[in-house]
Amino acid sequence: LMYAMVGTPAALLPQAPTQPQALAPAPAQVNAGQGPAGSGAGGMTPAQIEGMVARLAQRLQAQPDDVAGWRMLVRSYETLGRYAEAVDAWRRLLALSPDDPDLLTDYAVTLGMSQGQTLAGEPEEAIHHALRLNPQHVQALALSGSAAFERADYPRAIAQWRRILEHVPADADVRASIERQIARAQALAERGKAGRAVP
Repeated sequence: LMYAMVGTPAALLPQAPTQPQALAPAPAQVNAGQGPAGSGAGGMTPAQIEGMVARLAQRLQAQPDDVAGWRMLVRSYETLGRYAEAVDAWRRLLALSPDDPDLLTDYAVTLGMSQGQTLAGEPEEAIHHALRLNPQHVQALALSGSAAFERADYPRAIAQWRRILEHVPADADVRASIERQIARAQALAERGKAGRAVP
């Protein structure tokens, strides 16, 4: 639960029920151990990492059914900030595993990054698909609330985020963050009602 709420998806969705880092893609293995000098895994240079990623992409052309390989390529592209290419890799991966709610929610985040940091359109459709498969999927509920908040559908955002609280322990740090976002959405909803009531 804590991984879903604070360990994955974006510096992209400021309306999410947690801080921005809660919605950032998990770093790829090729970026593990990166030091302050900008060296990559095990002291590798950026050029060496790029070369590894290129070789992985080339290998997958010959082995297109390698689910683990596509997953690694996706994360590698995300770590490098190459979101358009990550989206293409995601689509190859989802063609192999189309009904995995975890993959669908992560795909929605990457797609949102690639289209100007918004969940509108296809990202939200992917989130809805994930929730049809697993109505209690915490990350999908969080993103669904964020998408609703983005289009000023505050009642839906509140409803989705409240569903998350059913799974969050009372003493969990993340609970206060979610409750703050719910309160923010409630205030905006009330402000909207008041504005419509003025003749």
